[in-house]
Amino acid sequence: MIYLIGGAPRVGKSIVAQKVAETVRSKIISTDDLCSNISRQLSEEERRLKFPHGGFSGNPLENTLTPKERVDLQIRSARSLEEEVDRRILSTIETGESVVIEGVHLLPSHVSSLVAAHGAEYFQTLFIGSQSTDQIVEGILQNTSPNNWLRTSKPVVIRQVAEFAAAFSKYISTECLAVGLAYYERTTNFEADIEQLTQHLPFVNEPKISVK
Repeated sequence: MIYLIGGAPRVGKSIVAQKVAETVRSKIISTDDLCSNISRQLSEEERRLKFPHGGFSGNPLENTLTPKERVDLQIRSARSLEEEVDRRILSTIETGESVVIEGVHLLPSHVSSLVAAHGAEYFQTLFIGSQSTDQIVEGILQNTSPNNWLRTSKPVVIRQVAEFAAAFSKYISTECLAVGLAYYERTTNFEADIEQLTQHLPFVNEPKISVK
């Protein structure tokens, strides 16, 4: 089985993916790692075109891109990675392995095309997001992971990141509804969210699911 878990950054999809991988005893692949591996093989000009940098500076005055502009850059990067994702999917199907692929580079339209091309029996898909900027900010502040560099950032930078994540979540939600894939809108109880998702494998492939 191939588990594809996508969605906005800073909404907990990587944690959910790790829990899923542990539950189904499968290896996990991050699209961030795939992107880094490919980028190293490209020229600087090719990197700018295929994987434009939309990262955030610790200086809020340097973060001049709007949330929509950042979403557009993220979509371009995702499109550039589709060929590599396709290759990994085909290899996994041929070997009969089980794998969890997670990351911001998975787009509903692409995932839908993969399911159509190879057959729904090979896939379980889920997209996670939060369209609440305040909720994302709160999640960042509560995340005590040593990898959470944002936790000690200036409040205005944290909000800038959250605004982008909320805008990308809205894009993902709209795409999921259009192609009929499962989208999960985060609640204020992240632990309950994880429990809900990992205890109900396989995922329910509906256009929209959420915890009340």
